[in-house]
Amino acid sequence: MIQTLDVLSDDQATNVLRALDALDELEAAALKLVRAELACGPVIDGLIADPLTEGSRLDLLCLADTLATDLLSVMGRRETVARLLDKAPGSSARDALTRHLARGTV
Repeated sequence: MIQTLDVLSDDQATNVLRALDALDELEAAALKLVRAELACGPVIDGLIADPLTEGSRLDLLCLADTLATDLLSVMGRRETVARLLDKAPGSSARDALTRHLARGTV
């Protein structure tokens, strides 16, 4: 018995392409987040320690950077993240992401 492949409808093909475009944008945003946080890690450490910033969006960075790192690892960019970590100034973000990446959670 010969099986034939179903062809995607125009709507399905459009949605697949939109999903792939969104994935590209998500990858770019994850890289941007990790780069920016690592570049100013010591400053962020100081801001997070300041009681005036308590409850701010800065508190979300420790969760968001881990998710971004996992996403980049899944997308085959683990080595890129490792290089960013190697070049980053000392900070709690760099240390936490280095530990997270070393655990190989993804």
